[in-house]
Amino acid sequence: MKLQEIVRAMAGQQVAVLGDLICDRFIHGSVDRISPEAPVPVLRTLRHEYAAGGAANVAHNLAQLGGRAEVFGVVGSDFGSRMLLKRLESTGAGLGGVVTVEDRPTTVKTRLVAQSQQLLRFDEEVTDPIAEAVQDRLLAGLRAAAENCRILILSDYDKGVLTERLAQGAIALFRRAGKRVVCDPKPANLHNFVGVSLLTPNRQEALLAAGITRVEADSLEIAARILRETVESEAVAITAGADGVYLLAGEEFTHLPAEQVEVYDVVGAGDTVCAVMALALAAGADYREAAALANYAGAVVVGKLGLATVTAAELLARMGTAG
Repeated sequence: MKLQEIVRAMAGQQVAVLGDLICDRFIHGSVDRISPEAPVPVLRTLRHEYAAGGAANVAHNLAQLGGRAEVFGVVGSDFGSRMLLKRLESTGAGLGGVVTVEDRPTTVKTRLVAQSQQLLRFDEEVTDPIAEAVQDRLLAGLRAAAENCRILILSDYDKGVLTERLAQGAIALFRRAGKRVVCDPKPANLHNFVGVSLLTPNRQEALLAAGITRVEADSLEIAARILRETVESEAVAITAGADGVYLLAGEEFTHLPAEQVEVYDVVGAGDTVCAVMALALAAGADYREAAALANYAGAVVVGKLGLATVTAAELLARMGTAG
């Protein structure tokens, strides 16, 4: 199947996204002086910007590529949730699976930015595991999604949503329905994701999860095989920034070099890779084709500032330029 055909077949594919929903806030301003109270810059605020982060950014990426996301996660009853849900609603994502928890704040990451340079980030969050009653509500919604959606993405930012009980319940629902599950995991939670079809960690996460401390030429292949055996997956795709993607599918371990571009910002690139690979699989791609498309998408998104996404048109244009 040609890669261009896969991109076009992504349009309209329904994908369920379960994970940590994050509101990303950017406070932009200028710095002209140092505070007389302490040796720190004084930021004169010019504007505030809000974006969908974490699992919400995965959903945003799916929408930009022509897919439709059904979102599952938790938010608080606060300003952060209102801004986040507003951003998600504008993408056309289905929000029926988002549960509001009154006594748990929405995760908000705030970045102070001056002259395109990040000065400071502070996080407002609670990372305790969500209550079993909340997990039950999410699983109830996922039962219908397992029938209606082509694939499930688990987007783990270690904020307490993807407990072992919830992750295993969601994986079981989709696998019983004959659907694949793609997971972008955090190393500490790897055991929660036994049974997924595809893991998409970055290089650092893969080495850490595999317990590899001394990096050698074959370390990523060893890590990929350890991770696949640990979670019993079909494939592992390790994203390595400027080095591209390392893919273990079947018994074949392959390095797909990245497109050579000028890198401006890597924030959110992992979300893009996860979304592209999942949507490509939903559209009929095999793992190697999905990884190849993820490489092209990565080349687009790292050339943008901030929490960027890639559109289907940009992806097709990039492929045409590279070809």
